Amino acid sequence: MTGTLVGNPIPLINNLNGFPHPIHPGVIKVVAAAIRHAWAVIRSDPSQHLVARSPGAPDEDRYTEAICQILDQMLSADSSPVYGFTSETFQGVSRFESSCNYSGTSLNKQPDILIRLAEGPLVDARRFVGVYVEAKVVSMSHSLGKYTKEGLSRFVGGEYSWAMQDGLMIAYQKAKYRPISSLADALQKDLTMASLADAKGIYLDELTLFPIVSGCSTHNRKWNYIGGGAPGDIRVWHLWDLEIP
Repeated sequence: MTGTLVGNPIPLINNLNGFPHPIHPGVIKVVAAAIRHAWAVIRSDPSQHLVARSPGAPDEDRYTEAICQILDQMLSADSSPVYGFTSETFQGVSRFESSCNYSGTSLNKQPDILIRLAEGPLVDARRFVGVYVEAKVVSMSHSLGKYTKEGLSRFVGGEYSWAMQDGLMIAYQKAKYRPISSLADALQKDLTMASLADAKGIYLDELTLFPIVSGCSTHNRKWNYIGGGAPGDIRVWHLWDLEIP
């Protein structure tokens, strides 16, 4: 901590203070495993774990609310059902928590899920250190733009995970299921996603050696920190196959 209380930590988030903060792939793996475990619990008895559908409780929010509730209970348990998903690494779980964008020009950005890390490079900016998660319903009858232009773009444009090097997207798959190849095509064709190809020209690494996650894409962030320096590229990990019960 700097020694004084800080109401606006945005200028402190810069390259000299250790930002953007990296997340080890092993941490992403633990978070993905915890989300998959929560989803398996939900699928085992949807009527018990999901609130009833209503105009104020659309499907996407029902699923995310249940995941958050279960993740929070897992984190508080004496023995977590997912190895590594403990309070030693993660500080807490929240849903729709308001936060600012990278410039502070918008104070009400609300990621679907935020799983805060227990440690970060700067205590004054701890609120911004964590795994930001955005979720969308995906199917052949739903426009993929909901996932990309209304979800993924928030990581690219500095709305979510702007103090971090990684973010996570969830696809709630509704029949008829949309193949992950359609996401790969969109990443290549939609220039607004600022997607970066690897040395083989691949825009979506489907991670056959890292099967707990469906894929990973990398995107160029073209803005700069108010406090100085560039945020660098962001890796977005994709959980593409959470099938709706």
